[in-house]
Amino acid sequence: MPRNMLEGGMINIISFVGLFIGAASIILSVAVLNGFQGILENETKKIYGDYAINTFDYASDKELVDIFEKNGIQYAPYYEEEFFISKNKKQSLVNVKSVDSSKFKNFYDLELFSDSQDLNHGEIIIGKSLADRMDFSIGDSISIYSTNLNMSYLAMPYIQQLVIKDIFKNRILRSDEFLVFAVSKDYHFPDKKFTDIEIIGNIDNIIPLPNKKIVSWKERNKQLFDATEIEKKITFFTLFLIIVVASFNLSSSVMQIATKKTREMAILSTFGMSKNNISGIFLVYGYLLAVTAILSGILFALLVIFLQNTFGIFMLNPDFYLVSKLPMVVSFNDIALLLFYSIVIIGLFATLPLMLIKKISPIQLINKNI
Repeated sequence: MPRNMLEGGMINIISFVGLFIGAASIILSVAVLNGFQGILENETKKIYGDYAINTFDYASDKELVDIFEKNGIQYAPYYEEEFFISKNKKQSLVNVKSVDSSKFKNFYDLELFSDSQDLNHGEIIIGKSLADRMDFSIGDSISIYSTNLNMSYLAMPYIQQLVIKDIFKNRILRSDEFLVFAVSKDYHFPDKKFTDIEIIGNIDNIIPLPNKKIVSWKERNKQLFDATEIEKKITFFTLFLIIVVASFNLSSSVMQIATKKTREMAILSTFGMSKNNISGIFLVYGYLLAVTAILSGILFALLVIFLQNTFGIFMLNPDFYLVSKLPMVVSFNDIALLLFYSIVIIGLFATLPLMLIKKISPIQLINKNI
């Protein structure tokens, strides 16, 4: 064994630095993606809650509502319908989300231009992107046209005049381009229109719904969150190539040390040490060098994450990213996954040169050093 793990020369240094950079890059990059994914989750829950139950019916689901209220679970009955919205010959297709008027204010956490979230019948809250595109302002009166083909006896679609009470922003989901909030008092009437219900809170093992389908916030935006998960996996395995390349250098480093220690190998073989035990010495050396580099990279990344979350070293423009500092969220599952794959790859590349050592007989080693 060398007296210093970096005694093997430049190849050892390159191997150490490569493994260090690879481990640190993976943890930092995935932490940033986790941070933005957390922001995406929070912005989603502000509009859609934690869960949604389809085909909700107040008359038959009265027991379900009692369970919500008993366990302190917030809920908001609603229904959505497509409308054309127009002003000054400009038109756009939007989803009008009509919510129970008694539940709207305390359920949705909208980023509004004004401080008030009170909404009355005949008023709506629209998104900023929609307002900019259609040139809407707070207080404007607009017309909405139903897309339902069931027309009146005058062969005209259903039209309703509404007043813009406020404007909200939610650029991550792009929901402020098409989503419009309204309120209704139809909840307690037999001819109610609410068909679904949104929930905030943990409903595991609380709600027995044999004939209902509970949809989480992630499932309601499955395409978007699947894309972020794929991005995380691609980032992880792309940066893991740094560790693979550094492992090639590690293999060369082990081979270099082995060629310098033929005299010691010959002496150990003469004393009766088996080839497997001699190979194990170099394998331990390779693991010591590699694991030390990877753990150092992980610790460095954790230090950077701590400093970023505490002091905000890397700042962002909130007009583009919704946050003023770069979000970083460490996941111990990602660290465990990195260590597992690293140990496998390091073991593979550290073992390859040892296969050549096993083929050399003790007599050849002695003759080589006479």
